Amino acid sequence: MTGIVDNVTPFDNYGYKFVIVPVWINRGNKETTKKQHCMIGLKNVVQEKQIIHPITEFIVENWLGRSYNTQRKHANNLVYFLNYIISNMNTLRIVHYRDLSLEHGTLFLNWLSQNNKKRETVILYERTLTHFFLWLSKKGVLNIQQDKFIKVEGPYGAYYKSPFGHVSYPQRQPINTEHMLPIKYIPLLLEIAILSAKPIALGIYMQIFGGLRVGELMNARRASTMRNFKNGNLLVRLESANFRSDIKNTSGSNYTKKNRNQVVLQIHDWGNTLFLDHIKLYKDTDGSGALFVNRDGRAMTAESYRQYFTKVKRTMVNFLQAHGSPQDKIVAYHLNYSSWSTHIGRGTFTNILADEVENAFDLAFMRGDSNMLSSLAYMTNTERMRIKIENKFKEMHGVYIPKLIDRY
Repeated sequence: MTGIVDNVTPFDNYGYKFVIVPVWINRGNKETTKKQHCMIGLKNVVQEKQIIHPITEFIVENWLGRSYNTQRKHANNLVYFLNYIISNMNTLRIVHYRDLSLEHGTLFLNWLSQNNKKRETVILYERTLTHFFLWLSKKGVLNIQQDKFIKVEGPYGAYYKSPFGHVSYPQRQPINTEHMLPIKYIPLLLEIAILSAKPIALGIYMQIFGGLRVGELMNARRASTMRNFKNGNLLVRLESANFRSDIKNTSGSNYTKKNRNQVVLQIHDWGNTLFLDHIKLYKDTDGSGALFVNRDGRAMTAESYRQYFTKVKRTMVNFLQAHGSPQDKIVAYHLNYSSWSTHIGRGTFTNILADEVENAFDLAFMRGDSNMLSSLAYMTNTERMRIKIENKFKEMHGVYIPKLIDRY
């Protein structure tokens, strides 16, 4: 391996840059056995051609069994570093991998800080580079003593301390991400979704009252979604279906984080009506059996879902600004200038439940953070929470209770 890393495509090859390359690997005969992996390629910027580079072995050896998102995060961090080396190889006097040193890693991390990268971003790059330099050292490419890499136990497991010199991290920035939509505006959001982005209206409902992630929605099957499971609740079987393995340039969110059965609460029969309306209007034409499809009848991607959601977000903010009360206009201003997207559904679900659950286990269970059980006690708790949440909306008559369900 030492010869491959050190001699194939050294840094003095002009006209090239490193890129990430998503690939699907089939581990069986069925489509569902395909799994997406992230590799590192070398691209000729003139001819627009690329090959898989041997440095991909770094990703394979460290994160082969992890999710595509994890692989992609570290691959992207390493690609950014390697392209930084290519751009500055004359100044840094680097030709081969063996010319790299910990000082180069320190220079890169400080360069990130000087170029307005967030503190959290710099720390993520530092973690990737720590593994990369340790890997090169174990391969014998770099002459770095192993005692430079100290493994310690942290609150979330073991990790390697940074071997790099002084890194000037940027100051912490105030978080401008909104994690919860005020409950008052949930019915309005659903109405606007039906009017402006009907293909995902059911999905938004399932996120707010079931805590589903986008990737989980994009892997849901029509046949695996059952209603009237318990007092009208929906029960969704979530597992990675890999409907769109034809798409390589993906953000990595088209997958199910954890296979499970997930309950979606039935509130005022809204979910039931949205579900029946959805399966009547939208059916796959590609044989996938996907619950959510695009305008061509093919399984929808997370990117398409987010585009629909952005339209809903923009329409809602504009509506509140134009027709809302003074308080609504304040909320609209906040929503317009804060960062929020589809994940606000899961955050809203969590916050709604947090007021009603009796213990942390119930909350983790409803979010799908623990193994699914079928005990009578759990079903009783589920129904208790559903009734309490439904009562919250009963107190809102005359505000934004949607006639949506009657009209559509």
